[in-house]
Amino acid sequence: MSEDNDLFINLATPDQQISNSSNSMNKVSGGRWKDRRKLRMLMDNRPKRDKRSYDNEEVEGSFNRKDKKAKKQDKINDNPAVTNAHTKQIDQRLSQNKKGNPVNVDSQIVSSLFTSNREITTSENTNKHDKNAEVVASNAPLAANTFADLGIEEPLLSYLSTKMNIEKPTSIQKLVIPHLSSVANDNDLFIHAQTGSGKTLAYLLPILSSVLNMKTHVDRKSGSFALIIAPTRELASQIYDVATNLTNCCRYLVPCLLIGGERKKSEKARLRKGCNLIIGTPGRILDHLQNTQVIKEQMASSLRYVILDEGDKLMELGFEETLRNIFEIIHNIPIDTDTFPKLPSRIMHVLCSATLKENVKQLGNVTLKNYRLISNSQKGSKTNDESVITAVPDQLLQNITIVPPKLRLVTLAAVLNNITVKHMKEDDGTYRTMIFLSCADSVDFHFEAFSSMDSRHKDLVEGAVRLLTKGSSVFPCFKEDEEPNVIFYKLHGSLSQQVRSSTLKHFASNKDATKGKHLVLFCTDVASRGLDLPHVGTVIELDPPFNVEDHLHRIGRTARAGRTGESILFLMPGEEEGYMDVIKPYHKMGWTLLKFDKDILMPAFSETNVGRNDMKERKKKDIDLEWDTNATTWHLNVERRILEDSEFKDVASKGYSSHIRAYTTHIASEKAIFNVKFIHLGHLAKSFGLREKPKTMGIQTSKQQKEIGESKKSKEGNKNKMWRIARMTAKDTANEFNY
Repeated sequence: MSEDNDLFINLATPDQQISNSSNSMNKVSGGRWKDRRKLRMLMDNRPKRDKRSYDNEEVEGSFNRKDKKAKKQDKINDNPAVTNAHTKQIDQRLSQNKKGNPVNVDSQIVSSLFTSNREITTSENTNKHDKNAEVVASNAPLAANTFADLGIEEPLLSYLSTKMNIEKPTSIQKLVIPHLSSVANDNDLFIHAQTGSGKTLAYLLPILSSVLNMKTHVDRKSGSFALIIAPTRELASQIYDVATNLTNCCRYLVPCLLIGGERKKSEKARLRKGCNLIIGTPGRILDHLQNTQVIKEQMASSLRYVILDEGDKLMELGFEETLRNIFEIIHNIPIDTDTFPKLPSRIMHVLCSATLKENVKQLGNVTLKNYRLISNSQKGSKTNDESVITAVPDQLLQNITIVPPKLRLVTLAAVLNNITVKHMKEDDGTYRTMIFLSCADSVDFHFEAFSSMDSRHKDLVEGAVRLLTKGSSVFPCFKEDEEPNVIFYKLHGSLSQQVRSSTLKHFASNKDATKGKHLVLFCTDVASRGLDLPHVGTVIELDPPFNVEDHLHRIGRTARAGRTGESILFLMPGEEEGYMDVIKPYHKMGWTLLKFDKDILMPAFSETNVGRNDMKERKKKDIDLEWDTNATTWHLNVERRILEDSEFKDVASKGYSSHIRAYTTHIASEKAIFNVKFIHLGHLAKSFGLREKPKTMGIQTSKQQKEIGESKKSKEGNKNKMWRIARMTAKDTANEFNY
């Protein structure tokens, strides 16, 4: 006890030694701990410490907070890539922004942007993409066949050619159309094909062709011949648009859309008028089957086809019980085969999926009868659970970049800047880019960060679509006297159905409002399935997908129907680099490994000042010295916006917290790769413009872990709980965006 006291006395000044030793025997008992502590300090003549003056204490041997933080920062900054001389140059130049004006340096401690706690271990590309190799589009239309060869007749044939500019069928259409058109065929179909290969037309064309070829007069009062079920509202709406387009060749056929977010009263009115194709999401269809008598009357005697599109997604979102109830109802509806003898004598079931996972096979066993599997690809890959997934299209150029957590936001800005520059130089009309994120709150943050950086924008669709205006400095390539020609969009399940529909319609349009512009869509996986958006040039996966299937569907939004496309996957240093081994079997053509600094940041931010002056008068070495400073300045501007705007700070905090929660919901087989314990949360917070982690994050994480821990009590309960947590995080629950 005495030795301990001696050690304590050695840390104090001589005056304090006497005071402490004389009062060391004073004892205080009873009352609250804080009251006892205050009383003991008064008895020992120890003044209360002021946190603000803690760093300025002159007591010999006491800790200095600044020194402690400086040592910690030196440890973080111990990176071979950042030399002392280089860091000194950055510090000197940070006193000016990109326009040469002084920057008000905040009193807060700002961590350096170009430091990382993890080194990149992937030094070379083990699955390199050969750009010189001759590539034939794997999902392109076939040159040797026509739709007439497949039995499609007028007026559909002429309409496909003249109005839709579709001349040749794809390989999956060549395989599916004859089977689905045959009346004698007694087998259900399981369609397994690559994304972008034309599965929607593969089942719509034979259905409409069979109806049009009947000798019996058909109109909207003749009944519903097909029921098409899709997992999301967006996909259901797209199928409805395609069906509406096709039925324009014969005005007497009418499709009907049943999805959540719309007024049921209006849907009932459309059903009463009559419709020939019913397209919708599971929840709303079941609701009408249970509560709207007219829909059963529409199906009686006429229903012959039931299509389940994106079967794997239907199972993932937990619609198995809903589908069982739907089938139980429609199978009890009587069918009079004499009314339409040219149609199948029973209800044919068709299941479409890009994967043959066990849950999809289970759905097939429930809904299909003596089904025949039709696949257009021999390049499938098997996973550990014997699931078969088709490879990505051969013409897709896959890029992967390993980016430290701090640099995710500024690297994304550089990627978008480089795409915009390339698009402006090529001047090839409208260019579309999709950016996939893990949750709705993250989508909101990134949309706000880019679309309202300097308030130079114009709202087009209720805050979900923004056109940048002259003078915007979002990207380094923008000039003050020119229009940016960039439109930002956001799409996730928390938006109203009206806003979601308007946003997608605007993004997909080719009207004057979008011509000659770079369209950038921030979205969750709600936009990853089945959507055929026109000419999407680049897909960026800023957040890695929750499983390989989502990865394939995300990048499947580009390189469709034989067109070329490009995708970029962001990974963080360390364990996430192992994800390349997971997706390697599906990328037959390999990928290009981009360095985040030399290949992305340097080309973008070297021109921040140079592009507005005479680049020829600047030396190349000066440009190389400034790109990191310019990137840091860009990021500091985002941080200052957050400090000045409490609402934007709240958006950033929510985006960060939701991103962390979503990160914990990766599938069990990939937990060794995507584990939140491996992430420097403080560095990741900086990518959301935050200079420190939100204080509530620890509480939220502990609640999340407790919820996950309790769900492990049963295997089935764990699966359901994990999915509920994942969808809750993304705010894209089945009830929110599928009902």
